[in-house]
Amino acid sequence: MHGTLVSQPSLTVGAVEENVSLFGEADPGEPEPRLSVRVSVSLRFFDLVGLLAFQPEMELTASDLLNSESLAEALRYAVVNSDTFQIEEYAELARTALAHPRRPFHAYTRLVAEAVTRTFGLGAPQPPAPLAPVLPLAVPAGVRAVAA
Repeated sequence: MHGTLVSQPSLTVGAVEENVSLFGEADPGEPEPRLSVRVSVSLRFFDLVGLLAFQPEMELTASDLLNSESLAEALRYAVVNSDTFQIEEYAELARTALAHPRRPFHAYTRLVAEAVTRTFGLGAPQPPAPLAPVLPLAVPAGVRAVAA
């Protein structure tokens, strides 16, 4: 709902279900009922890349990076297994790896970034345009410049 004043709820509670896993999949061995909860979060480009590239349990293969469903499933797992501080940390690792081609993990992080753009439609933010140079003010001879 881009550009609307109506906001989506950040938390939606569903039904209580039995015999399901943490992700709502059938699990006959699960002894306790679970409440279905959907949480809305907003992630930036580097958050996405960082979660998918640097979350310790993530081991994405080349075929995972080409498969939108696998990437979305991996992201869901990474978000559930990370707190906000970790998400920031992973984002900074991704930003650093992408900015420095000689850094370890640059090539892999670039592949993850390309997969994020292809799958989720979000690209790296463009750096701000440089400011126009400020030229010194020419003061005519005989006039004193006074600092404000």
